[in-house]
Amino acid sequence: MLERRPPTSLAAAFQRQAVLTLALIALCGILVVGVISSAALAGLLLALLLGVLAVLRAVLPIRAVGALAVRSRGLDVAVLLLLAISLGLLSTAPNL
Repeated sequence: MLERRPPTSLAAAFQRQAVLTLALIALCGILVVGVISSAALAGLLLALLLGVLAVLRAVLPIRAVGALAVRSRGLDVAVLLLLAISLGLLSTAPNL
């Protein structure tokens, strides 16, 4: 017989918010890269992360993306893509 976890357990919360948890872990890695290497590289990596999150929000159901689903799917994807493109352009701008 399979034992079920209570829905309020920490493991169940991480399972429900798997995409957001992985995004936060990636963000921590990007911050370390920014401190150790360069802010421009960290900005590009953050833009890439936002782009990946936009694609995930576009293709995965609401149940899979968890708290990443805030508004309608189209608006969430548009905002994430706009932020990704803007941050990518700003990170590659000279004299920053």
